[in-house]
Amino acid sequence: MKNRKYWVWLSLALGVATSAHQRLLPAFDNNIENIYNSSEDELKGLRLSPRQKSALLDKSTDEAERIIGWCDNNNVKILCYDDERYPDRLRQIPDSPTVLYYIGTLYKLDDMLCMACVGTRDMTRYGHDAAYAFCHDLAKCGAVVVSGLAAGIDTACHRAALDAGGKTVAVLGCRINKVYPMENRPLMVEIARNGLLLTEYHPFYKTSPMNFPKRNRIISGLSQATVVFEADNGSGSLITANTAKKQGRAIYALPGNIGNSGSVGTNQLISDGAKIVTRVSDIIDEYRYLYPDLGACDFIYDYSPAHKAKDSFIKTRKTARTAEDKSEKAPESVTEADPSEIPSDLTGVERAIFERLDISDARSQDYLYIPEYTPNEIMSALTMLELKGYIEVSAGNKYRRLK
Repeated sequence: MKNRKYWVWLSLALGVATSAHQRLLPAFDNNIENIYNSSEDELKGLRLSPRQKSALLDKSTDEAERIIGWCDNNNVKILCYDDERYPDRLRQIPDSPTVLYYIGTLYKLDDMLCMACVGTRDMTRYGHDAAYAFCHDLAKCGAVVVSGLAAGIDTACHRAALDAGGKTVAVLGCRINKVYPMENRPLMVEIARNGLLLTEYHPFYKTSPMNFPKRNRIISGLSQATVVFEADNGSGSLITANTAKKQGRAIYALPGNIGNSGSVGTNQLISDGAKIVTRVSDIIDEYRYLYPDLGACDFIYDYSPAHKAKDSFIKTRKTARTAEDKSEKAPESVTEADPSEIPSDLTGVERAIFERLDISDARSQDYLYIPEYTPNEIMSALTMLELKGYIEVSAGNKYRRLK
C-alpha cells in the first residue's frame, strides 16, 4: 500500500501497453523505490523512449497523489504490479499493465478457469443467442466469463454470466468513471456489485479510440483461452484473438453461415487453426483435469432464454425512449436534500447532484445540469453515485436518490 504512489507515478511515466516496467524492475532489484530514485546514468541502455526517460527523471508525484486521493474517496481500488493479488497469468504477458484500477470482487483468477468471450458489436440473432447460451453454461460450470463491456456480443456474454449467477470480469477500454457505451450503464453497475470491473486507465485519463484495442491484450491475458462468437473482418474481437495467439493462449471460434459477413472472421480463424466449438463441453472437457471442481456441462441447448434476454433488452430500450419522449420538458421544482442525509464520501460535483435529487421523484438529465460543471463531469459523477449505491436510473433515463 505504501508504494502505491510510486507505482502510479511509474504508470504515468511509462504509459499504457508497454513492457518498459518489465525491463526496469530487474535492473533495479525489483524495487519500485529504486526506480523512482534512479538517475539519468542508471537509465542508460534500458531501451526507453525519450519521453519515458524524461518522465522518469521528473520526480513529482503530485498527479499520482491526486489519482490515489480520488480513488480512495470513490472506493476505487488500485492493484499494483508487485501486489501478490495481481494475476500471475496477466503478469506473464510482455506488456502487462503496471497498475489496474478496479471496483468489485477481486477474484483469485489464477485459481479459476477464465474464458475471454468476445465478438462483434453488430451481432446477429444467431450470434447473440449462441454467445448468451455458451456463456450462461460456462458460468454455470464455474468458469469466469471475461469480456470488454462493449455493445453487442460482449454485452450478451456478461449478461449471460450474471443471469447464471456466475462470475464475470469486464475489462474497460476507458477510465472507470466513464460509461461506454451509455446504454450499458445498468450492466456496468450490476457487474460492479456482482462481478469485477477493471481498467488500466486512471480516472483522469482522456479516452481515445485507440484505448479499446489496447485493452484487448488484458482480456486475453487474464484468460486461458479466447472464444470468438461472431466477427467480421474489421471486428476488434479478431485483435483479441491475435493477442491471445501471441500470448500462447488457446483460441476457439463458433462456425457461422458463409453468407453472413459476421461469420467471415470466425470462419477464417477456424481455417487458420482455431478450435471449433459447437457446445460448452468442447471447452470445459479440455480443462477439467486442471479444475476438477467444474460443474457438469451436458446442458441441452435451449435458445429461448437467449431470445428472451434480447427481446427484453429491445423492449426496455423502446419503453425508455417512449417514456423520455412523453416526459415533461419543463424543469421540475427543486427539493433541497437534508444536509444530515448527504453521504460524507461525495466529491463536489457528486454532492451538487445528490442535493438536487429526491427519494420519491425521479429527475431528468436536464434538471441535473449545473453550470459550474461540464457535461462529462456530470455524467462521470452520476456513474460513481450509481456505483456507490446512492442513486438509481429509471425509465426515461431519470435519476432518483436511494438514501
